[in-house]
Amino acid sequence: MKKQGYPRGNPPEDSEKLRVWWEEEMRKCGLGGTVAIEHAPVGGQLPAWSTGKQLFESLVMQRAATVNAHLYAATIPGAPWPLQVVVMTTDSGIVTDVLYRAVLKVPITAEVSFKKSLGLLSEKLEVEGPGAERFGTQKPLLKKIKDGLSRRYEPPLFGFVASKKFLELPEASVTVRPDPAGAEAIIRTTVRTESAFIGHEYSFGLDRVLDILKAIEQAS
Repeated sequence: MKKQGYPRGNPPEDSEKLRVWWEEEMRKCGLGGTVAIEHAPVGGQLPAWSTGKQLFESLVMQRAATVNAHLYAATIPGAPWPLQVVVMTTDSGIVTDVLYRAVLKVPITAEVSFKKSLGLLSEKLEVEGPGAERFGTQKPLLKKIKDGLSRRYEPPLFGFVASKKFLELPEASVTVRPDPAGAEAIIRTTVRTESAFIGHEYSFGLDRVLDILKAIEQAS
């Protein structure tokens, strides 16, 4: 997304910018279709999600810390599964969080979570939950998740005032749990840097999210 297209804290304008941003990401991933963006103020009425998205909704609310002011919900068309996404921004439009949800076409019997957190010397990936034994030894999947998750966001310089260059989360994670239609997967991450010093382009990491979801299906 080019510099002039970043959110600026105006919901009607930012909804259109995010639509264009998502459709650019989709084209890069070979997906087609139009994205409809739904805005909701943090702390206000959330989009009308079905009961099947209650966990997703609760995670969104957990992420909506005082620094966030707006959230934008959308469904990404063209993916192998219905793919929902929520983008959170500060009042000035700085993107702080991105959450994805998909129901994969594979059965699982126990929940498992993969959490990328800050270790003593580097970032580490922890596997937790009743399903950890099944997935915890699958090295290709673990590498795909660790490489795909990002805890750090380097925001555009204009309009950004902070003591740190980076916005960081304590962790980024993938949660997979049983669902009547297969397996519900929720990916919690930040925006990742794309060519940070060449052209100042950034992405929502849709390509890596699709890779993670496909790897989970193959590992299941």
